Amino acid sequence: MPGYKAIVSGENFEFVVDDEPQQLEFTREVYVDADNESAAQQAALAQVREALLAQSMLDESSDQIISIDEISQTDILADKIGASEFVWFFPEHEMEEEDSV
Repeated sequence: MPGYKAIVSGENFEFVVDDEPQQLEFTREVYVDADNESAAQQAALAQVREALLAQSMLDESSDQIISIDEISQTDILADKIGASEFVWFFPEHEMEEEDSV
């Protein structure tokens, strides 16, 4: 079964920063075994959702978006399982609004 590397991103995740709720985004690199690219996309999304649920970060009633930014077949799956954590950041449009104030 081939290995796949997926870059998964998310938007509209609420964090409290300096006592104020802020909307943050994330990216995460995920490695999965799958029969084809479509199955790999589903497995990568499921893996990220599971991790977010475990951290109580996923709220099904909100506007949170999780998507695949990039996916490719790879031969180095065994070396990369669990390779990265979530990388959280402020959305670019929020940074631009603060700069113009």
